[in-house]
Amino acid sequence: MIAKILLVVMTMAALLVGGTIEPSLAQISPPYADLVDASATTNNGRVLFASVEAADTIPRFPDPFIESVLVFGYAWVDIDTGEGIVAAIHPEFRDSNQNPDAWHTHPVQLSSGASTDFCIEELGTSQGGIRLNGNVMDIRMPSTFTGGITPDTAASFIVVQDSGCQTTELGVDVLDTIGIEMD
Repeated sequence: MIAKILLVVMTMAALLVGGTIEPSLAQISPPYADLVDASATTNNGRVLFASVEAADTIPRFPDPFIESVLVFGYAWVDIDTGEGIVAAIHPEFRDSNQNPDAWHTHPVQLSSGASTDFCIEELGTSQGGIRLNGNVMDIRMPSTFTGGITPDTAASFIVVQDSGCQTTELGVDVLDTIGIEMD
């Protein structure tokens, strides 16, 4: 409990003074960060249905690993364009009206990373549906939020501060990936 309080205090202090947050447990990612399978399909281009299967149960609410990082999530991305959809969870701040204290979705635009795998260039708001069932997460999102993307890769990731990402100063460290063939 003391370690958890200390981690929260250190994270808040780093955010307040603009310091860099280094995830303390990122090197020891949990089994639910390991991807077993992923899929994506559309309903005549109107709704994106995407799914990811992890190696272990995906927590509904933040656990010690999720609490140790700025953001944890799963992404379905078109690597060629950098357009994607993410399901994210981050207990330290709110950026969404859609279930802000637990899992929620965002459309995202990524670019090549500076000191991270990718930079977040743009983060949109959305009202996608999420269903968790053990080690499987399904999302459903209308094309009004997805822009009709065709994801070819799914990933588990964490977000870290990266001053080399000039637009947002937010970088993405990928924990695991798996290819997707659109149905």
